[in-house]
Amino acid sequence: MRAKGVLLGGITLLSCLLLASPATAQPELRSGTIAAGGAVGLQGDTADGTAFAVTLNGDFFLSHNVSIGPLLQLGFTGDLTQVGLSLQAKLTADIPEVPNLTPHVQAGIGFIRAHLDRGPLPSVNDTSFLIPVGVGAAYYLSPRFALDSTVLLNFTDLDLAGSENFFITWVIGFKYHF
Repeated sequence: MRAKGVLLGGITLLSCLLLASPATAQPELRSGTIAAGGAVGLQGDTADGTAFAVTLNGDFFLSHNVSIGPLLQLGFTGDLTQVGLSLQAKLTADIPEVPNLTPHVQAGIGFIRAHLDRGPLPSVNDTSFLIPVGVGAAYYLSPRFALDSTVLLNFTDLDLAGSENFFITWVIGFKYHF
């Protein structure tokens, strides 16, 4: 149910951007270029409920529509700290009718380290694989600068307070092409 709310919020945000932004800022996506970005948002279904999320990412474009790069995901609650690092492959699409909008799908593999403070009980730490799979879109305000939103479905094998094999990250931020 939470995933539907997150997806609906992302679609609403992107719709507002489409209606409010200029129509002349086509992105500069070409082989050999590098993009970097950062975003903030939420992580749901963690071992300690909903967490504040921060992501940092990079993209090295192998072609106009294919890139690879690192993704750092940080998640924080009062008692939980999660740090995930993965290598992502991303496929970006062009929409000729809306050249500023570039939706993408991505998938990657990496690892995650989590620390849960359980109050009077001993703290719990665990490290696991991390497989983030996601969708999102960037809306270019200039040829080099874009607003970006991504929803990630994260699969892990963390064992902190039971079975935490899955959490969702939704972030909104920016992307800059160098």
